Amino acid sequence: MILGEIMKMRPAYGSLVLLSSMLAACGGDGAPAGSGSLRVVAAAEDTITGGIAAGTGEEEIRDGWSVGFEKYIAVLGDIDIHLATDEKVEGKDANIFAVDLAQAPSAGFELWKLEELPEGRYEFNYWLSGGAHAERHESVSESDFARLEADDLSYLISGILQKTDGVSCPPKSKAAPGGAEPTSTSAAGDDCYENPSITFEFAVSAETSFGPCEIDGLAGVVISPDKTQTSTITIHGDHLFFNGFPEGDEGGVVRNAQWLADSDLNVDGKVTREELESLVTADLAALSGIQLGGAPIEIDSVWAYATAQLKTQGHYQGEGECAVDGKAHSHE
Repeated sequence: MILGEIMKMRPAYGSLVLLSSMLAACGGDGAPAGSGSLRVVAAAEDTITGGIAAGTGEEEIRDGWSVGFEKYIAVLGDIDIHLATDEKVEGKDANIFAVDLAQAPSAGFELWKLEELPEGRYEFNYWLSGGAHAERHESVSESDFARLEADDLSYLISGILQKTDGVSCPPKSKAAPGGAEPTSTSAAGDDCYENPSITFEFAVSAETSFGPCEIDGLAGVVISPDKTQTSTITIHGDHLFFNGFPEGDEGGVVRNAQWLADSDLNVDGKVTREELESLVTADLAALSGIQLGGAPIEIDSVWAYATAQLKTQGHYQGEGECAVDGKAHSHE
């Protein structure tokens, strides 16, 4: 059998498949093993497409706010797999797409396909990249894509917080309510102002590697002869509202949104990056009891906290876990 690299371009996706060693593709008698294909789908957790409800459930927002997303654009791709028993046998689709997951169908967007993969179990890795390296998916407007490219964004997210009796209670030292009159006082002693509907945007550069990924304790995906398997990149939409990190001091997490409402320093119904950046680490403990242990990056502001949470949202096959920038990550 001739050993070497196999390169194949798929016209439908323009994707490159690279198998850099075929040693594992040969049986003990020199006969080639079977080969199969892998298609990869980008999917949204229903927290993105359906929003996050207020309530007492484990996956609901506990402090009474509900969240909806108008757009949830993520830049994803650079699929990289390799045989668990031989890292020299690998497959790669280097294409990167900007997709609006708020528009994703329940089955997700099928964007990548790797072919002629020798059978076996493969570790699975992918990348949250930047807009400067991406192709525009039809779900993304040309104007949004131009912004992704210009600022090399990994995410462009816009949404709204809503609560009938919602208030913003910005830290006293940072508050700039103008002529607004307080209606109550928070437990921390800050004035609270009526603010039942608050919009927000996160235009974030947060390139992150995800993988190896696993589901139910099993690594990656099994390629079987003459079959096409499916792997799903799943982006979760609720990490922004975690009160900490899964690897943090408190272990589990609770979903809250009051911290974001309290970040509306001028109480105009819109949270900006400038407001989030002006709230420093010392302010975080007062905002819904946020914990910082286990964060994937250094945190010095509420903006950095949000960025850190966005870097943890990549999952596999729904609830499967992926290492984040080489560090194990779990929600348990």
